[in-house]
Amino acid sequence: MADCEAMSKMVNVSEIDTEEDRMRAALARVSRGDETALEELYRAYAPAVFAFSLSRAPNREIAEEVAADAWLGCWRSARSFRGDSRVLTWLLGIAKRQVYVHTRRKRLVEVPLDDSVCEIPGDEEDALDRIAGETSVAEMLAALDALPAELSETARLAWLHELPYSEIAAVTEVPTGTVKSRISRARRLLKEILGGCHEKRR
Repeated sequence: MADCEAMSKMVNVSEIDTEEDRMRAALARVSRGDETALEELYRAYAPAVFAFSLSRAPNREIAEEVAADAWLGCWRSARSFRGDSRVLTWLLGIAKRQVYVHTRRKRLVEVPLDDSVCEIPGDEEDALDRIAGETSVAEMLAALDALPAELSETARLAWLHELPYSEIAAVTEVPTGTVKSRISRARRLLKEILGGCHEKRR
Protein backbone atom coordinates (compact mmCIF):
# COMPACT_ATOMS: atom_id res chain seq x y z
CA MET A 1 0.00 0.00 0.00
CA ALA A 2 3.02 2.31 -0.04
CA ASP A 3 2.01 3.78 -3.37
CA CYS A 4 -1.29 4.96 -1.90
CA GLU A 5 0.16 6.92 1.00
CA ALA A 6 0.15 10.12 -1.01
CA MET A 7 -3.58 9.71 -1.43
CA SER A 8 -4.33 8.83 2.20
CA LYS A 9 -6.80 11.68 2.55
CA MET A 10 -8.70 10.58 -0.52
CA VAL A 11 -8.94 6.83 -0.03
CA ASN A 12 -9.71 4.74 3.03
CA VAL A 13 -8.58 1.17 2.43
CA SER A 14 -11.22 -0.40 4.67
CA GLU A 15 -13.91 1.55 2.86
CA ILE A 16 -12.57 0.29 -0.47
CA ASP A 17 -12.80 -3.31 0.72
CA THR A 18 -16.38 -2.74 1.87
CA GLU A 19 -17.23 -1.04 -1.42
CA GLU A 20 -15.70 -3.91 -3.39
CA ASP A 21 -17.84 -6.42 -1.50
CA ARG A 22 -20.90 -4.31 -2.24
CA MET A 23 -20.04 -4.11 -5.95
CA ARG A 24 -19.46 -7.86 -6.14
CA ALA A 25 -22.87 -8.42 -4.59
CA ALA A 26 -24.41 -6.01 -7.09
CA LEU A 27 -22.74 -7.83 -9.99
CA ALA A 28 -24.10 -11.13 -8.69
CA ARG A 29 -27.57 -9.59 -8.73
CA VAL A 30 -26.99 -8.34 -12.28
CA SER A 31 -26.25 -11.93 -13.30
CA ARG A 32 -29.76 -12.76 -12.07
CA GLY A 33 -31.32 -10.01 -14.17
CA ASP A 34 -31.53 -7.25 -11.56
CA GLU A 35 -31.57 -3.91 -13.45
CA THR A 36 -31.37 -1.92 -10.20
CA ALA A 37 -28.05 -3.61 -9.44
CA LEU A 38 -26.75 -2.61 -12.87
CA GLU A 39 -27.70 1.00 -12.10
CA GLU A 40 -25.77 0.74 -8.84
CA LEU A 41 -22.67 -0.43 -10.67
CA TYR A 42 -23.12 2.30 -13.26
CA ARG A 43 -23.31 5.04 -10.64
CA ALA A 44 -20.14 3.74 -9.02
CA TYR A 45 -18.00 3.05 -12.07
CA ALA A 46 -19.37 4.96 -15.08
CA PRO A 47 -16.83 7.81 -14.77
CA ALA A 48 -13.91 5.37 -14.60
CA VAL A 49 -15.19 3.29 -17.52
CA PHE A 50 -15.74 6.35 -19.68
CA ALA A 51 -12.35 7.89 -18.80
CA PHE A 52 -10.69 4.59 -19.67
CA SER A 53 -12.58 4.42 -22.99
CA LEU A 54 -11.81 8.04 -23.83
CA SER A 55 -8.09 7.49 -23.24
CA ARG A 56 -8.07 4.72 -25.88
CA ALA A 57 -10.66 5.78 -28.43
CA PRO A 58 -9.72 8.13 -31.29
CA ASN A 59 -12.49 10.57 -30.36
CA ARG A 60 -15.22 11.24 -27.82
CA GLU A 61 -18.02 9.85 -29.98
CA ILE A 62 -16.37 6.46 -30.24
CA ALA A 63 -15.50 6.56 -26.53
CA GLU A 64 -19.18 7.03 -25.73
CA GLU A 65 -20.07 4.05 -27.92
CA VAL A 66 -17.36 1.94 -26.31
CA ALA A 67 -18.55 2.83 -22.81
CA ALA A 68 -22.18 2.11 -23.69
CA ASP A 69 -21.27 -1.26 -25.17
CA ALA A 70 -19.13 -2.04 -22.12
CA TRP A 71 -22.19 -1.66 -19.90
CA LEU A 72 -24.22 -3.79 -22.27
CA GLY A 73 -21.44 -6.36 -22.04
CA CYS A 74 -21.61 -6.16 -18.26
CA TRP A 75 -25.32 -6.96 -18.36
CA ARG A 76 -24.82 -9.88 -20.72
CA SER A 77 -21.66 -11.30 -19.18
CA ALA A 78 -22.17 -10.82 -15.43
CA ARG A 79 -22.35 -14.58 -14.92
CA SER A 80 -18.84 -14.95 -16.30
CA PHE A 81 -17.28 -12.93 -13.45
CA ARG A 82 -15.07 -15.40 -11.56
CA GLY A 83 -14.10 -13.12 -8.69
CA ASP A 84 -10.35 -13.34 -9.33
CA SER A 85 -10.06 -9.57 -9.88
CA ARG A 86 -11.80 -6.44 -8.71
CA VAL A 87 -15.13 -5.61 -10.36
CA LEU A 88 -13.66 -2.45 -11.90
CA THR A 89 -10.81 -4.43 -13.46
CA TRP A 90 -13.35 -6.80 -14.99
CA LEU A 91 -15.40 -3.89 -16.36
CA LEU A 92 -12.34 -2.24 -17.86
CA GLY A 93 -11.49 -5.54 -19.52
CA ILE A 94 -14.86 -5.43 -21.28
CA ALA A 95 -14.26 -1.81 -22.29
CA LYS A 96 -10.83 -2.73 -23.63
CA ARG A 97 -12.34 -5.42 -25.86
CA GLN A 98 -14.93 -2.95 -27.10
CA VAL A 99 -12.19 -0.51 -28.07
CA TYR A 100 -10.80 -3.24 -30.34
CA VAL A 101 -14.21 -3.84 -31.85
CA HIS A 102 -14.76 -0.15 -32.55
CA THR A 103 -11.30 0.83 -33.74
CA ARG A 104 -9.81 -2.38 -35.17
CA ARG A 105 -6.50 -0.97 -34.17
CA LYS A 106 -3.45 -2.97 -33.16
CA ARG A 107 -1.57 -1.82 -30.12
CA LEU A 108 2.21 -1.69 -30.03
CA VAL A 109 3.88 -4.06 -27.58
CA GLU A 110 5.92 -2.16 -25.02
CA VAL A 111 9.31 -3.49 -23.96
CA PRO A 112 9.40 -4.60 -20.30
CA LEU A 113 11.50 -2.42 -18.05
CA ASP A 114 13.88 -3.66 -15.40
CA ASP A 115 12.18 -3.29 -12.03
CA SER A 116 15.34 -1.71 -10.67
CA VAL A 117 14.73 1.42 -12.74
CA CYS A 118 11.40 1.87 -11.05
CA GLU A 119 12.64 2.18 -7.52
CA ILE A 120 11.68 5.53 -6.00
CA PRO A 121 14.11 7.28 -3.68
CA GLY A 122 12.70 7.66 -0.19
CA ASP A 123 13.28 11.43 -0.13
CA GLU A 124 11.19 11.92 -3.25
CA GLU A 125 8.35 9.78 -1.93
CA ASP A 126 8.36 11.61 1.40
CA ALA A 127 8.36 14.96 -0.39
CA LEU A 128 5.27 14.05 -2.41
CA ASP A 129 3.52 12.73 0.71
CA ARG A 130 4.16 16.02 2.49
CA ILE A 131 2.86 18.06 -0.43
CA ALA A 132 -0.19 15.81 -0.85
CA GLY A 133 -1.00 16.30 2.82
CA GLU A 134 -1.34 20.03 2.16
CA THR A 135 -3.34 19.59 -1.03
CA SER A 136 -7.11 19.56 -1.47
CA VAL A 137 -8.88 16.76 -3.32
CA ALA A 138 -9.77 19.16 -6.16
CA GLU A 139 -6.13 20.22 -6.55
CA MET A 140 -4.94 16.61 -6.53
CA LEU A 141 -7.45 15.57 -9.21
CA ALA A 142 -6.53 18.60 -11.31
CA ALA A 143 -2.86 17.64 -11.00
CA LEU A 144 -3.65 14.10 -12.11
CA ASP A 145 -5.51 15.50 -15.12
CA ALA A 146 -2.41 17.54 -16.02
CA LEU A 147 -0.26 14.41 -16.33
CA PRO A 148 0.31 12.71 -19.71
CA ALA A 149 -2.65 10.44 -20.46
CA GLU A 150 -0.90 7.12 -19.79
CA LEU A 151 0.50 8.35 -16.47
CA SER A 152 -2.80 9.84 -15.34
CA GLU A 153 -4.68 6.65 -16.14
CA THR A 154 -2.16 4.42 -14.37
CA ALA A 155 -1.98 6.66 -11.30
CA ARG A 156 -5.77 6.82 -11.00
CA LEU A 157 -6.13 3.05 -11.27
CA ALA A 158 -3.42 2.51 -8.65
CA TRP A 159 -4.16 5.31 -6.19
CA LEU A 160 -7.85 6.12 -6.53
CA HIS A 161 -9.21 2.70 -7.43
CA GLU A 162 -6.63 0.63 -5.52
CA LEU A 163 -6.03 -1.85 -8.35
CA PRO A 164 -2.90 -3.99 -7.89
CA TYR A 165 -0.10 -3.57 -10.44
CA SER A 166 -0.79 -6.98 -11.97
CA GLU A 167 -4.39 -6.04 -12.76
CA ILE A 168 -3.41 -2.61 -14.08
CA ALA A 169 -0.89 -4.32 -16.35
CA ALA A 170 -3.57 -6.69 -17.64
CA VAL A 171 -6.08 -3.91 -18.28
CA THR A 172 -3.66 -1.50 -19.92
CA GLU A 173 -1.77 -4.24 -21.78
CA VAL A 174 1.70 -3.28 -20.62
CA PRO A 175 4.22 -5.21 -18.51
CA THR A 176 4.13 -4.81 -14.74
CA GLY A 177 7.52 -3.11 -14.93
CA THR A 178 6.03 -0.45 -17.18
CA VAL A 179 3.23 0.13 -14.69
CA LYS A 180 5.80 0.66 -11.95
CA SER A 181 7.78 3.01 -14.18
CA ARG A 182 4.66 5.06 -14.90
CA ILE A 183 3.85 5.31 -11.20
CA SER A 184 7.38 6.52 -10.55
CA ARG A 185 7.15 9.15 -13.30
CA ALA A 186 3.70 10.21 -12.10
CA ARG A 187 5.05 10.76 -8.58
CA ARG A 188 7.88 12.93 -9.87
CA LEU A 189 5.61 15.05 -12.06
CA LEU A 190 2.96 15.41 -9.35
CA LYS A 191 5.63 16.62 -6.95
CA GLU A 192 6.62 19.29 -9.47
CA ILE A 193 3.04 20.30 -10.29
CA LEU A 194 1.80 20.44 -6.71
CA GLY A 195 5.02 21.96 -5.42
CA GLY A 196 4.70 24.74 -7.99
CA CYS A 197 1.10 25.42 -6.95
CA HIS A 198 2.11 25.74 -3.31
CA GLU A 199 5.00 28.07 -4.16
CA LYS A 200 2.59 30.43 -5.95
CA ARG A 201 0.48 30.73 -2.82
CA ARG A 202 3.40 31.99 -0.75
